[in-house]
Amino acid sequence: MPADRSIRGLRRLIIVMTAFVVAVTFAAVEAPTPVYAASEASQVIYTAKNQLGKPYRWGADGLRRYDCSGLVWRVFERNGLTKRIGGKRTARGYWNWFRDRGLASKSNPRKGDLVVWGRGKHVGLYIGDGKAISALTTGVKRHGLYGLNVSFKAFLHVRLSR
Repeated sequence: MPADRSIRGLRRLIIVMTAFVVAVTFAAVEAPTPVYAASEASQVIYTAKNQLGKPYRWGADGLRRYDCSGLVWRVFERNGLTKRIGGKRTARGYWNWFRDRGLASKSNPRKGDLVVWGRGKHVGLYIGDGKAISALTTGVKRHGLYGLNVSFKAFLHVRLSR
């Protein structure tokens, strides 16, 4: 009898420990991005960099796979800033929304601004020094503004704090 109690106790402990590990894992996957950065732009870029290497899937908006507009939306959503980009849209939708408000141009990018390529076919996030992060068909990558097979169109000025 005492051996049976020990085994039951050990089983309960294993179940409790497994439940704890599963709960912590789900919390880590679903937890909001921690705020370590001092500015909105830094927070957005930090969140985008944490998505590097994740695979592409058309129509996906994370947390494990992205398309270009899904990545942009998720990065801003994780930081509570979706109103700054007009909510959830397509690459073309972001271009139209910013253009209609006079917030699109080919110059003066700031970190955290959106970048549009190819007549509104692709969107990413400007991270400074002529570089962007976007969800390409090969996954979420860091790349140059002019390193894609579609031409640069415009910066969409989000007006984040620096």
